[in-house]
Amino acid sequence: MIVGFNAVDASLVADAASLGVTNDVLYNGPPTPTSSFGRALTAAHMDVIDASISNDLYFWECHRTHTVAPPPPGQRNWYCRRDYEPSFTTSKLLDAVQSSESADASNPLVSGYWVLDDWPTWDGGSAQTVLQQIHREIEATTPGYPAICGFGGTIGPPGTAEWTPSTAANYSTTGCDMVGLYNYANETGRKSDGDRLDWTMQSLLPAMESSLAAQGWSASASPVLGIGQGWSGRFAGGYEPGLSASQVLAEANAFCGNGVSSIGWYGWTDSGFHRTTRTPVNSTAIDSGIEQSISACQADWAAS
Repeated sequence: MIVGFNAVDASLVADAASLGVTNDVLYNGPPTPTSSFGRALTAAHMDVIDASISNDLYFWECHRTHTVAPPPPGQRNWYCRRDYEPSFTTSKLLDAVQSSESADASNPLVSGYWVLDDWPTWDGGSAQTVLQQIHREIEATTPGYPAICGFGGTIGPPGTAEWTPSTAANYSTTGCDMVGLYNYANETGRKSDGDRLDWTMQSLLPAMESSLAAQGWSASASPVLGIGQGWSGRFAGGYEPGLSASQVLAEANAFCGNGVSSIGWYGWTDSGFHRTTRTPVNSTAIDSGIEQSISACQADWAAS
């Protein structure tokens, strides 16, 4: 599986497909097959991974952080500034999940779900049980569609593992069919070409896998989707002039050389991207890096 995040219209689908992307993760859910967007996905032979469940889970956890699980004293709530959905109880969350799945069951574009995204570091593990409930709903309504749980780390200097182990506590073998490891650069507050960062993630990947293994994870139980950084610029906290093709390739090689069975990139669009943000659409370096990465990973998979 070769994944692109948020290719949200026909032109972006065409760009992603030209690189070899086979699955489009969409946070706003899938289009209808008869829409222009849906027809573009069909023409590109591209499936949709519905990420709207992760949005619903965000509102559920946001409500928790303003009620039963506030941040520690003196720490701001960076996860969500206010309680956007005060009535988002577990029951409402599962109703929303069931509604999405019922619609997806009759939509031939959908082939799986992205169910878990960013999580507050002070409330690790709070989603484990509800993810298991979501998984049971998926099995009942759209059996065989994988539930992908995302876990994020930060690419820092060599020898560092910028990763919060409690993040892994949401994982369970009965809640996550796959895990998505998304690791992005941290150069906030400084302009940099990224050369001081370890794109090979030699310390980071083992740390993430160790934390997940402590929760019962294994690659055989929940295969890994490795998600590389596919943008740079102002949105990346001062990481400019931005990704080189060799950095994109180094990250992909680290994933695929570590036995990762699927690869992907975030992202083609994002509501927070500034107009100067470099993406696969407007950066020759990122575009080339992704193309080289797909070829390298496919060679690794063919040899294994």
